[in-house]
Amino acid sequence: MKDKLKDFIAKLYTFLKPYKNTIIIPVLKILGIVIICALLVHFIGGHETLKQYADKNPDIAYQTASTDDK
Repeated sequence: MKDKLKDFIAKLYTFLKPYKNTIIIPVLKILGIVIICALLVHFIGGHETLKQYADKNPDIAYQTASTDDK
């Protein structure tokens, strides 16, 4: 079983090696940036749910749209 897995990983590595600099590394960089931004938003931004926001701001959350159709 381990030999099959090692063989599969070796074949996959040789297959993907030409695409390393053109596709794989840029995609990993973008993925890293997305993860860092998501973590920053999670920790810097408030951990407030929509219900908590509505409880704190009922006048904004529960207002009805007024239309002046005459």
